[in-house]
Amino acid sequence: MQQHTFKQHPRLGTEVLQGGNLRELTNQQRQEFKQSLWENGVIVVRNQNMTASQLQEFTNHTFGESGFKYLPKSLDPDIHPDLQSPGVSILGNPKESSPEIIGQFAWQWHHDKDHLPRTDGLDMNSLYVVMLYGMEIPVQGLDGKPHTTEFIDMVEAYQNLEPGYRRQLEQMSMYHLPPRTYKLGSDVPMKKHPIVSTHKVTGHKGLYLGSDTSIAVGMEDDLSLAKQFWQELFQRILECTPVYAHVWQPGDLVVWDNSQVMHAGIPYDGSKYKRVALRVAAVDKTQIV
Repeated sequence: MQQHTFKQHPRLGTEVLQGGNLRELTNQQRQEFKQSLWENGVIVVRNQNMTASQLQEFTNHTFGESGFKYLPKSLDPDIHPDLQSPGVSILGNPKESSPEIIGQFAWQWHHDKDHLPRTDGLDMNSLYVVMLYGMEIPVQGLDGKPHTTEFIDMVEAYQNLEPGYRRQLEQMSMYHLPPRTYKLGSDVPMKKHPIVSTHKVTGHKGLYLGSDTSIAVGMEDDLSLAKQFWQELFQRILECTPVYAHVWQPGDLVVWDNSQVMHAGIPYDGSKYKRVALRVAAVDKTQIV
């Protein structure tokens, strides 16, 4: 897919709380932090030093306890205990004994949706916040450039499409499945959601596409056609909407409002470089809308 990538964006990737410590925020600072997130879609806090449990504690205090827990049976002896906590997942290749990379499925464009399709009462464009804390960063990706995660502004993407095409999409919805690979059937949770969604805080319209497993309503009996439709739509978006690339530094916490942006991880060579990133997600339960 063609795309134009750049490292500056008028709103995505705004740096906040310069010199601040996320473990010591006041309630007012937490509210300002969230307001910056709704306004900018992706925000960055640099030079943090947290364990997995401290990251989860910050999430709970800021957005409320989500109840979304990844519960390991026991601590992994090959991974430092500070990297392990219920509710926090580890991405990258944290084990010294193995170059296996955890999270390669995220190396494609998608909205994070984890629990949304299978949780009653949550729209697909709920205020679903995802945080990624980079502890160890590869020197470069497979493309030889600095290690990045790429984001695209789906509010901007909607505005950049031709008016006639926007009106067409406003009449359409998609079925969304849980992430990764699921075979369709009566036991697979799916939710129908409009392609054009209205943000619950800002009121701005944007596109919500999920991933290339999403199925446009009316194409349920032809999954190859549904995937082709999704890919052609996303290619059209890439051709008219620049991509923001966050260049990682150790200690970065990158936070994104999943209802406003899509993102993609960039591959790297796990046999040469180590990457350790902690990921936590929550639906904001403190926002009055």
